[in-house]
Amino acid sequence: MRNAAPFVVQALASILREVTISLEVVVINDKSTDRSLELVLNIKDERIQVVDGPGKGIAAALNIGLALARGDIVMRCDADDLYPVGRIDHQVTWLDNNQDYAAVCGGFTALDESGLLVTQLETGEIGSDITEELNLGCTRTHFCTYAVRKSAIDRVGGFRPYFETGEDIDYQLRLANFGRVMYLPRIAYEYRLHEASITHTQTNSKRIFFEDIARKFQVQRKMYGQDDLQRDQPPTIPDSSADSASSAAKQIGGMLMGSAWRTHQSGNKLDAIALGIRALTHMPFDISSWRSVVALIVKSGKRSR
Repeated sequence: MRNAAPFVVQALASILREVTISLEVVVINDKSTDRSLELVLNIKDERIQVVDGPGKGIAAALNIGLALARGDIVMRCDADDLYPVGRIDHQVTWLDNNQDYAAVCGGFTALDESGLLVTQLETGEIGSDITEELNLGCTRTHFCTYAVRKSAIDRVGGFRPYFETGEDIDYQLRLANFGRVMYLPRIAYEYRLHEASITHTQTNSKRIFFEDIARKFQVQRKMYGQDDLQRDQPPTIPDSSADSASSAAKQIGGMLMGSAWRTHQSGNKLDAIALGIRALTHMPFDISSWRSVVALIVKSGKRSR
């Protein structure tokens, strides 16, 4: 966590409600300057261990957690997000019953800053082994939906500090080089969209660069056995001083408007209009969004059967 005071208590509560599985929860306080540390220390639960992060980026902070983790299975949760009820037990049970897999992952939803559902991301409706698609550089879900055996993590190694973001994509792809990965369609994570997140404070060009280079590295490993970073020839990170970050409000509004039209198409016109109006609260000055809401009101929807 870094300056996650509005969210971290909820994040921990969503994890600590798991009582059927023995847990250790390592909280890496990465140089927070708000009340995050105070709030976590006020939670009286012996399963929590709080440690200081180095303040050198998200990958370095995560590596502190990996080094301290003693459990057989490791999961990641960012301090502003949530675990659905039963997620930990479900994934641990699955791995216990499928010893030939290094990891299992799932679907995820997006929430707005207040915790209201924005949309369920389309990650696949059928369970499948996704090892080969990862080996081809394709990711379908968020790394925070993963449960990974510690033995596999010891083989893969840590997150790579070169990645200012996209470290999660890089890790998913590297993991598939060392073991099989199963995808199950059950929702395993609730991802919160807000303006203070690293996704919405980092410039678009840097975010796209790191995501693209993670996939290129996987292609290089498949072809040559090593990638440029392993060969100590890292690509130059682009200068993005003139670029801007993406807006969480615009992303949420776009997702809600997409949900509105899918709902309208299924025949639920009133629910669609409500979603469209909610989208407008995030993009009140966007003319195209107003036009979309008017179209939702005027256009006939598919009749429900």
